[in-house]
Amino acid sequence: AYHQTLHDFTEQIEHLLTIGLLVLLGGAIAGGLLAALTWQAALVALAVVFVVRPVTVLAGLGGTDLPSGERAAIAFFGIRGIGSLYYLAYALNTAPFEGAEVLWATVAFAVVSSVLVHGVLATPVMRRLDVRRELVRTSAT
Repeated sequence: AYHQTLHDFTEQIEHLLTIGLLVLLGGAIAGGLLAALTWQAALVALAVVFVVRPVTVLAGLGGTDLPSGERAAIAFFGIRGIGSLYYLAYALNTAPFEGAEVLWATVAFAVVSSVLVHGVLATPVMRRLDVRRELVRTSAT
């Protein structure tokens, strides 16, 4: 029980920190963060979020016994892209990069695109998966 309580607490802290980071990201966007975004960079960001990430997650889940619908949902929703902001900040503070403004704009656009699209689709997709799970459970009994 203690470990579950600790896990729940750390998960809540993670959510609060993510919300705080998204608020800061929104402020940076309002301040012109996306001004350096080119159409090519926007395409790269969308490809990473909607093609590269799902394909790599599907490949990683290939040997699991998860049902195909659950694998597809995990692949589509992927891992949280907010970590990309940390990685980019680390990279830019570790070594000099040309076009840092475009990199920031690209990563921010990827995160915002992911948050918007996945935020809209998460509830209906998860409801559909719940219905499927219930159908499988009732047909197995």
